[in-house]
Amino acid sequence: MEVSLQQDEQYPNNKIKGCILPWIHLFGEISGDFKVCCFAEGEPAASILGTYKQPLEEIWNGEPLRNIRTSFLKGEIPKECYTACYSKEVLGDTSSRISKNQYYRNWAKLQNLTTSDGYLQTKPIFLDIRFGNLCNFRCRMCGPDASTSWYKESPNWHTNKAIDKFTDNVIFWDSLDDFAPFLLDVYFAGGEPFIQDGHYKLLNYLIDNNYANKITLSYNSNLSYHKYKKHDLEELWSNFKKVKLWPSCEGFGKKGEYSRKGLQWDVFENNAIRFHKYIETISIVFSIWSVTNLPEFILWCKKHNLKFYITTLIRPDHSSVTCLPTDTKRKINDMYKSFLQQYKDLLESHELDNILQVLSFMNGKDDSYLLPDFIDFNNQLDKSRNENFIDTFPEFASWYINT
Repeated sequence: MEVSLQQDEQYPNNKIKGCILPWIHLFGEISGDFKVCCFAEGEPAASILGTYKQPLEEIWNGEPLRNIRTSFLKGEIPKECYTACYSKEVLGDTSSRISKNQYYRNWAKLQNLTTSDGYLQTKPIFLDIRFGNLCNFRCRMCGPDASTSWYKESPNWHTNKAIDKFTDNVIFWDSLDDFAPFLLDVYFAGGEPFIQDGHYKLLNYLIDNNYANKITLSYNSNLSYHKYKKHDLEELWSNFKKVKLWPSCEGFGKKGEYSRKGLQWDVFENNAIRFHKYIETISIVFSIWSVTNLPEFILWCKKHNLKFYITTLIRPDHSSVTCLPTDTKRKINDMYKSFLQQYKDLLESHELDNILQVLSFMNGKDDSYLLPDFIDFNNQLDKSRNENFIDTFPEFASWYINT
């Protein structure tokens, strides 16, 4: 018997233990492995909950995911969750765990319905399946595992074909029949979902089986397309309850184009205006490549009445803002202090908090010993792409040249 639970029910006396995602969510990464969430997938210690060769039910109540649930219920932090979320919280930054617990707080009751061995009768309401690494960008914080466009700069990469474990996977589609009736949220990210066949196959599956009108779609996209092949995105989206876009862009204009190879700023701007009604926030990764350009980008968002949300880059670790020299961090803090003094009235309180949180993260650690790794990595890409970091970021010349 399935336990019925409505999303809008209120459970004021329930408090989520740890993280709500293991009770509501399934995440299948590009490799075909299932992990607890996309933020934990890159952690070396991350448990593999199952693979694309297994039915979804076998993963949903398999021993690895049941162990994650029981760990949280005991007040323990699963090893893969510490770096992904808890370590960021220690440094004063927010985390996916905090935001997901807030958004799905009304599902806390599920933790009380869990058996002692972590078994759950309910099905997930939130599905995140990555339909491969096909992507038209070569973002500097990315790599061939998540973008086929990186293959040309990765001579030792093990394949010249896109990785895609789900689009033509009969096991996945057959087992989806038992899960789809319970879905309320479906999330797409890349690669680049707007150019992935599996993304469109899932949309049409949900439409054809009359599930679409109760489902909210969410996307991280580079926003380089509004139509693809025979598919008109807005026409497909009209069948769903709601569509929420989180376009990814790490910088304004030329600095954004430098960090996200393939980005054409005018295309991104035009599509942001075209899709304005769907855009929840512009998703910005706080990294060495974006930290000095972010104020200008925020002003662009405000000009177009677009919200923004900043997350801190963790991998590759040599590109994190925690690697910047102390003197550079001081100048950055002064720059943001001046920016906030001038434009504080333009920012909503949560946006101000978000900026202060990522600055706290930057100031919370000294990883400057990793700067030589960043410079070596960046110089190799500059040579391959005929670009020049100092020409684009002259404000970093002193440490970049002398480290």
